[in-house]
Amino acid sequence: MTIKSLAEIGHKEVLEWVKTGPFLLRHMEPGDYLLRQGQNLEHLYWIEDGFCTVSYTAANGRRFSHGRFNIEDRLYGEIEFLTGKPIQFDIRCDGPVSVRVIPIAELEALLVQHPHVGIWLSQCLADTYQGVMDRVTSHFMYPLAYNIAKDLLLRERGNKPPIQFERVFREAERFGCSERVYRRAVSQLIEHGLVEKRGRELKVANHTKLERYLAEEEER
Repeated sequence: MTIKSLAEIGHKEVLEWVKTGPFLLRHMEPGDYLLRQGQNLEHLYWIEDGFCTVSYTAANGRRFSHGRFNIEDRLYGEIEFLTGKPIQFDIRCDGPVSVRVIPIAELEALLVQHPHVGIWLSQCLADTYQGVMDRVTSHFMYPLAYNIAKDLLLRERGNKPPIQFERVFREAERFGCSERVYRRAVSQLIEHGLVEKRGRELKVANHTKLERYLAEEEER
């Protein structure tokens, strides 16, 4: 059997475990925090459905946002569960969220009884790691305007969730910059006819020109 097939078995096992287990169902409101950066993990959360934001705040007050996610059947707290370190990111509800509260001891027992769940969990962490590293590498290697343009193109193609924050400062946090720097980069893209504002959202103005721009930046 392949790692993928073993992970699929583990995924089915953990879904059945969550659905049939005596876990507390909690209904969270917009603005509620599931996990707070710097705190110790007391229990994990299995999100059944809802929108959440993931962000990190540095000691100097600057914030980096991983964005807003439409989450379904997703475990949070798994990294800290495995490392034993304080919580790394703020996980904040951005709408009504239904979650199951998972005690640490219960997940430990599940991993002992069903080893395939450990393979599934490892695969989830590997996927998350690769996605984050792809984004971080792109931010280091290419200009801000390139990253904004590529992010927008991927979302319009359906390769990323089609979600933008309505507030400019929250969009700026997704790219690890100030609102002023973000606005300047967007203005450059608009001036070159690559993107346009429609209401409060950015849209690709010319797909051919935008793809050519991205290719040229990658070849520099």
